[in-house]
Amino acid sequence: MHINKPLTDLKFNVAQLLREDIGGRRSYTFQEEALLLDEETMLRKIVGEVRFTRTASGVLADADVRGVVETQCIRCLTAVQVPLELAFRDEFHSMVEVNTGSPLPKPAEDDPFFINENHLLDLGEAIREYGLIEMPMRPLCREDCKGLCPQCGVDRNTTQCSCSDDDGDDRLSVLQQLLDKNR
Repeated sequence: MHINKPLTDLKFNVAQLLREDIGGRRSYTFQEEALLLDEETMLRKIVGEVRFTRTASGVLADADVRGVVETQCIRCLTAVQVPLELAFRDEFHSMVEVNTGSPLPKPAEDDPFFINENHLLDLGEAIREYGLIEMPMRPLCREDCKGLCPQCGVDRNTTQCSCSDDDGDDRLSVLQQLLDKNR
């Protein structure tokens, strides 16, 4: 069964799926305006598809997600939008038995994802964690970004400054002489 999920949130009610036999399936497409990945990083324009499969201890989520991360270029500090594509598969464990409401034992794995007592599976937390893993370590506005001038601080991509590149640390002048000799 395939369902289009409206633009609301990333929580999916999986109560019906939990009542099915192991191997039962559901598919959803979804959109979300934004998801905060950490204090400074926002994933926007999120679109994706998720396939849920009933397992013995909960639901296996197989997701493909795309979005745009708004961050800063590490060289010139201008705002930059970085496309992000995630593909992950993870199991979400039930906290309570769907028919009786009885608590279920916790899984042996470290730091698992859970389906809450209302049978809501929050895909947002998984997207947040996998999104942080896939974030570029050194985002750039463009490959040839010249960065900021270390002397006057202007953006060298937009402004030509009169500062000399030779104004470096005097303690490194011996190394500079060695470099000049080898040229």
